Amino acid sequence: MHLPKDADLLKELTVSAVVETLLDIGKPIYEIVLDKLKKEYNCYLDDCYWHPEYLNSILKEVFGNAHSVIVGEIRKRLEELAYKEQTRIFIEVICQ
Repeated sequence: MHLPKDADLLKELTVSAVVETLLDIGKPIYEIVLDKLKKEYNCYLDDCYWHPEYLNSILKEVFGNAHSVIVGEIRKRLEELAYKEQTRIFIEVICQ
């Protein structure tokens, strides 16, 4: 199945917000998250757009209670896209 261009763009923007947030914390943290996604879910960061529960789980594992700060920053970066259903769902799931 090929996604419409709008969905492709939303996915890219969403993943970019996550990448930027993690890289702002530090490249080692970014690499830890990528490694855990691969080991635990056999997926990459861009797969989390459709499976945000994977990212939610990894962020909780890596950051503990401080994950709320990380998802808050991701949410802030995605604020302008939150009117789109899949982006809204993504934000809701990672914030749980």
